[in-house]
Amino acid sequence: MLKFISLLGTNGYVPCNYFFKNKETIKVKDCCYVQKAILDLLKEENIIPDEIIIFTTDEAYEKNWVNNAWKDAKSLSNNSINNARIQEYGKEILEKEQQNRPGLMEELNNFKNITGADFKNVNIPNGTKEDELWEIFKIILNEINEQDEIIFDITHSFRYLPMLVFVVINYARVVKKCKLNSIYYGAFEVLGNTSQVKNIPLDDRNVPVFNLISFVDLFDWTIGIDRYMNTGDVSVINELTNMQIKRINEEKNKSVLALAKSTGQKIDLKTLYMDSNQLRELSNSMKEFSDVVFTCRGLKLTEVISGLKSKLNEVIDSASKQHIIPLIPVLEMMKNRFDRFSMDNDYINIIETARWCADNRMYQQGLTILEEGLISYACEKLGYRDAANKNNEKKRKDVMSYAFVVNSELGKRRDDKGNPVLNIKSNALTDLFILIQDMADTRNDINHAGWREHPYGTDVFEIKLKEYISRAEKILFLEDLTLQFNEYNSMDYKYIDGDKCNDNGYIISTRAREKKMLLIFSHELTTKQKEEAIQRFGVSTFISMPEELRKKWSNVPPALDDLHEYLRDILKWIDLNSGQGDYALIQGDYGATFIIVNYCLPKGIIPVHATTRRIVKEEKEGDKVVTVKEFEHVIFREYKF
Repeated sequence: MLKFISLLGTNGYVPCNYFFKNKETIKVKDCCYVQKAILDLLKEENIIPDEIIIFTTDEAYEKNWVNNAWKDAKSLSNNSINNARIQEYGKEILEKEQQNRPGLMEELNNFKNITGADFKNVNIPNGTKEDELWEIFKIILNEINEQDEIIFDITHSFRYLPMLVFVVINYARVVKKCKLNSIYYGAFEVLGNTSQVKNIPLDDRNVPVFNLISFVDLFDWTIGIDRYMNTGDVSVINELTNMQIKRINEEKNKSVLALAKSTGQKIDLKTLYMDSNQLRELSNSMKEFSDVVFTCRGLKLTEVISGLKSKLNEVIDSASKQHIIPLIPVLEMMKNRFDRFSMDNDYINIIETARWCADNRMYQQGLTILEEGLISYACEKLGYRDAANKNNEKKRKDVMSYAFVVNSELGKRRDDKGNPVLNIKSNALTDLFILIQDMADTRNDINHAGWREHPYGTDVFEIKLKEYISRAEKILFLEDLTLQFNEYNSMDYKYIDGDKCNDNGYIISTRAREKKMLLIFSHELTTKQKEEAIQRFGVSTFISMPEELRKKWSNVPPALDDLHEYLRDILKWIDLNSGQGDYALIQGDYGATFIIVNYCLPKGIIPVHATTRRIVKEEKEGDKVVTVKEFEHVIFREYKF
């Protein structure tokens, strides 16, 4: 149902002549009520509402619904202005202006007799209290039904009421799926204040009526832009684009056809709708990119991205921008964002799509697209991938097997001639296999919905995905910066203080192959312990817990029956800072140690504890003999079932 909604105030409204902006030739003359003027103007365009709803307070009902508050006689008597006006305009004209005029109810009844449009008055409180404002909200909302189309006049009443009604209508757009067709405002103030307008001849009181719907469009575009840039969801922009296309076509159809009629010129319909077709094609390309990302169609990425970039450039450079001004800012933002993508490089697009997913919280899609893209890259480097064989499942499975071998056997079986991966000379390719294997565990966790022992927390995936993207970039585009394998075997260790982690407590390693040891205990490592970890385990990086976690580990409450929730932050820290093959030195409260050890084992993190030898010495201090006990590190012992 098409509904006309307006609010009526208490002022005496000066009779004026109303016209739609840019349509000055059609006027509704000598009219007190802008509502009646707008309805008559719409009637000229064959737009007749099914229902007219006028909201009034008690005072407005009395002054302008039943009666007409415009009284010019008093203002014209006993003053010099009156005499001057009589002389200038004539007594008959002024008497006509002074005559009793009908209230809005009578005006709308006459309109109904002509058009059949039904109307009603709805009473609302004055709105001087907050609870009255909520009552007004409910009253207005109750008058809007599912899927109604609304024509809204905001000219009259207290200035906060039109804003309140707009909020109600916007709310109804969501909960009742109604549509805001137009918003009209009669710009009476362009003529001056009421006193000034009274002294203007009626024929010169010409008031433009503006349609403010474009500002609502801008609001909607803002919402759509925000959703697209933060979620990748193009549905709002797609809908708005279709609406804009309809308006472009209607506008061009009217103007071009009118010109053709006056000149006798023939019209090429393809030319007439060229701009809107470009806009539609762009919207379709945006949706296609979103669909490809949402469904992880990696093989189509470059094709779809190339099409999207082309359509973006076409629309931005076309003359259609004058019709779609609200859309131009988002198009420029999109262009800047998609400039990072390539028209022909699959691997740049893999990286940028994964980054797009990370930015838009699509971690599952990002992990999947990045891992599968890296597998394709590995196939290509091994000579498995060519133009005729881009999706060989057997070869892709071979790469995954190689990745597992590299992670589990590298350094132990490099003389195994039966497995070509163990003899890889490329440092970048070795790093690639390690990255693929690291990603597999994270991807399995999210793809299996966490239904496994010791699942990751929800906040891990963003950090992991961003780390993997960083590592992938170094492998794909910065091979010359990677270290040779033998450098890893001889490099000096480094110690990372937990308090120097980033805001998430995570340290992104620049060397994918280096082994780490997490220090989950309350003491400092001795020189002997460091030496054994480096020489025996190949540890190159030691990571201590942040001070807050160290205090937590050193002060486990003895009264707690279950420690899992107490240790949750430490478990999260382990997830963020370790990978398969890393070591964890775990010593502390027996129950806490048991939980942490059992958490590490299934993840491939090797838990160890330090064994010591007690050395007792007796030293003489004067007449006293003092016993001194020293504890000397012996070995690190693995926790095993």
